[in-house]
Amino acid sequence: MTQRTENLLGVLALLVTDEMNAQTTVAALAGPTARAILNAVGQYPDSSIEVLRDAVDLSHPAAVRAVAGLAEAGLIEKKPGADKRAVALALTTAGRREAKRMQTARERMLQRVVSRLDDDERVVFEDLLIKILWHETRDPAHAMQLCRLCDDGPCLAAGCPVECREQGLPMPERSGS
Repeated sequence: MTQRTENLLGVLALLVTDEMNAQTTVAALAGPTARAILNAVGQYPDSSIEVLRDAVDLSHPAAVRAVAGLAEAGLIEKKPGADKRAVALALTTAGRREAKRMQTARERMLQRVVSRLDDDERVVFEDLLIKILWHETRDPAHAMQLCRLCDDGPCLAAGCPVECREQGLPMPERSGS
């Protein structure tokens, strides 16, 4: 039987997911996969579809279709890749603008949720999140999937638990911020 803690975590996960899904203003970004690909192209510029499909856990044909939709919407562009069979993907000006809008909306929503906690509760919550994420990260592809919508700056500066686990490093300490 599910315990109350697990239920509450599931509800919080749905709250965050539903709010992120509701923030879409561009039809081509109606699905979470398209938003994840757009963000991944921003995080890993000039990467191939093969690299990005790992970040969003898609088959190659599904990733090609998703990329085609984003390119058709003018959000990403295809450039010559490392070899003749591959293409390098980059955000267009519209894509950068939309990725920034999505990142800002995500940041505001998460700040609102976490703002319900006082300083001591934030410390405990961050410590628990670090522990859970460090233990749940399975491999490099899974790490990319977990962080596919992240603003990686704050975590990388402080020691991202997902990145640390993926690289075989110890669980990071709390940043103190």
